[in-house]
Amino acid sequence: MAGLLIAAARPARAQELTITLRAPDSETDLRNAYIRDAVQLALDKTRVSDGPYKLQLSAPMNKRRALLEAAQQAEPNFMLVAGPDAGRAAGLVPVLFPIHLGVNRYRVCLMYAPHRALVRKADTLNAVARLRHVQGRGWADADILRANGFNVAEVNGYEGLFQMVALGRADLFCRSVLEVGQELQAHVALKDLTLDDSLLLAYDLPQYLYTHPGNHAAIDRISRGLRQAFADGSLQTLLRQHLKPSLALLNLGQRRLMTLSAPSPTVVEMNDRPFQIDVLRALR
Repeated sequence: MAGLLIAAARPARAQELTITLRAPDSETDLRNAYIRDAVQLALDKTRVSDGPYKLQLSAPMNKRRALLEAAQQAEPNFMLVAGPDAGRAAGLVPVLFPIHLGVNRYRVCLMYAPHRALVRKADTLNAVARLRHVQGRGWADADILRANGFNVAEVNGYEGLFQMVALGRADLFCRSVLEVGQELQAHVALKDLTLDDSLLLAYDLPQYLYTHPGNHAAIDRISRGLRQAFADGSLQTLLRQHLKPSLALLNLGQRRLMTLSAPSPTVVEMNDRPFQIDVLRALR
């Protein structure tokens, strides 16, 4: 009897928490590498308090399908990065922490190499807007660019965006400073795809991890873990590591900064400002 009482008094082993993140669109799609590593960091920060975890990837799927999968709870604790309007429209709720630390507001552009002189000559926002831009279908970037008078075509398929520029069917494909370095390296075989060296666009683009509202434990744990990592500086260090491939190429201080106005979002999840890094000052 005493033995049974002792066994019953022992704390139960914490159950393993499974988190599912959206898989890349292709073998060369490295956009979500930082997101995966940031979520893993958050889970590591909370391992002692919350127990073991398993981090897995979904099957490859586009953003629209991923939002549907998350809403249907097709995978355990399925999370994906989205803007407030798209996430809420799908019936999802956010992990309240700006996981990109505001760095994703800065954009530089991949370009059609033979048009480098044309792009360099575009020294006003109106001139840049008249160039042929391409973005993914349904991306928030396309709406923001159009709201500022840009000529934007939308394309299905991630890889097709790079092909369109390389073939001269678009002049510019503007990307986050967090993404562009790895993307350029991954598409080095595309002869006429290169990096513009003159423009730096900036616009607000709040994004969070979104998931089904029933995933309370996962939401709470990752939110706490991200905030702990931000407080001790390890999240900022991780972000800098992922920025290195891009920052080595960008020469941000020599570019023309053009700030665009973003349409007012239907939903404002939180005040991101206390968690934002100014990439122009802190990460050059």
